[in-house]
Amino acid sequence: MRSCVVRAAVLASLIAAPLAAQGKFPPDSLVNVKVLPKAGPVINFIGTMRNFAGALGVRCQHCHVGQEGQPLGTFNFVSDEKRTKLVARQMVQMVEEINRRLDSIPGRVAGGPAVTCQTCHRGVARPMPLTALLVDAAQAGGADSAVRAYRALRQRYYGRDAYDFSEITLTSAALRLARAGKRDEADAMLGLNEELFPNASGTALTRGNVVLLRGDTAGAVAAFREAIRRDSTNAEARGRLREVGGRP
Repeated sequence: MRSCVVRAAVLASLIAAPLAAQGKFPPDSLVNVKVLPKAGPVINFIGTMRNFAGALGVRCQHCHVGQEGQPLGTFNFVSDEKRTKLVARQMVQMVEEINRRLDSIPGRVAGGPAVTCQTCHRGVARPMPLTALLVDAAQAGGADSAVRAYRALRQRYYGRDAYDFSEITLTSAALRLARAGKRDEADAMLGLNEELFPNASGTALTRGNVVLLRGDTAGAVAAFREAIRRDSTNAEARGRLREVGGRP
């Protein structure tokens, strides 16, 4: 497997001896390695593990039996006890297959971009779009839960490529929640977007679509007009306004 391919999962199996002889790190050789190549210096394998951990924003105990803050020599890297380690092996194989398929694309330049774990995870263990996370939080715990989740993630990850914190994330979440009948939750997403992007035409446009789902034509007309006021080139808002019988 190419070196660029193996950056696609979390920590695999390290330790040089049977379980009874654990206690040394780095090990002299590799044990219970099933999907990654064993050839080459052990230190290079450890470097691959660190790349995995960094791409997922996790540490060794995410996949291996051990405690945070304890010496790595105390970890049981051989054990397959944790589900996350088993999943990691599947992810390595999945990425390898994706890259094989990429190489078969007609006209593809040799040595072109390859998929790695960073491609999807971007520094988070659960690679879900922010919109999906917010919708899940709102449906499980209500509007306040979704707002808290957004603020916490924004504080931690803003400026990195883990999540899209642009206005479209919250408007998309609002529309999905409105279609699911979650009125308060949709309003909360739009309110948060107004706070963060007070002049965004897209927020007003989405508000118009949301209130229209509730049968409030007058409210939709007002929202579409506000969207046009904020951005006179918003063709979608103009089209929606015409559809509901309003004038710019």
